[in-house]
Amino acid sequence: MTTLAASVFQRLSRSNARLLAARDLGAGFGLAAWENAQDRVRYEETRHHVLSLYTEDGTKSRRVDRQAAAGHPGALSLMPQGASSEWQIDGHFRFVHLYIPDAELRAFAAETLDRPPAAVALPEVTFADDPVLAGLLGQLARAEGVLASRGIQVELLHHLLTAPGWGQAASAPRRGGLAAATLRRLRARIEEELDQPLRLADLAATAGLSEFHFQRAFRASTGLSPRAWVERRRMVRAEALIAEGQPLAEVAAACGFAHHAHLTRAFRKAHGVAPSVWRAGL
Repeated sequence: MTTLAASVFQRLSRSNARLLAARDLGAGFGLAAWENAQDRVRYEETRHHVLSLYTEDGTKSRRVDRQAAAGHPGALSLMPQGASSEWQIDGHFRFVHLYIPDAELRAFAAETLDRPPAAVALPEVTFADDPVLAGLLGQLARAEGVLASRGIQVELLHHLLTAPGWGQAASAPRRGGLAAATLRRLRARIEEELDQPLRLADLAATAGLSEFHFQRAFRASTGLSPRAWVERRRMVRAEALIAEGQPLAEVAAACGFAHHAHLTRAFRKAHGVAPSVWRAGL
């Protein structure tokens, strides 16, 4: 899975840690359950945001590159993208990791919270207690199917971006972006017309801007280019339809892919496997 090629996942795969389960959640997100014992692990410049939950024990696990108390069941840690850390494990414990791609987190903030991507900032957190967030991550680890997982994932990201002590999604003013009403209008049009070509000129006309200024304003508002945003929405819809068991030719048509092979190429690029293989693993 391309999602789980994240640096933390790779580092744990080379340590004493044993992978218990792994799931591709779509759109670049991944979930993995691990156990480890008698080990020392260093993570270097993580390529995803990583949210960690200790699910069993952890009282003999501690972070050694900064002062921190020992872990405990239910302890949450957050390693933002680009962070490094070192951990000493002197006993057996189990934990869950959620791998969160930065671009998707920023797009979620723009789409769901109507906040500019530049305002999103996640702190480093070590062994925090947050029963709501821990409960959501536990539910996500136990959820069956893409659709059930997505609902929990939305709640989790919203909490992560808005709860005290976690993300700060509202601190920076919007500069050079689209008006909130214009962005809502564009998002609605994209969702309604995902089965169509969605030309840049048409989207720019909806915003009342030239193509050049529209691309700059759209990126300032969402963190993605218009093309990348449309591709992301096509893939999210395709994942949902594939999970429901829809024929791939119908999925391709409903999501604006030229043909079945076009969908397969895009899906393989996003997930590392063909749609049929991904669906079989749900």
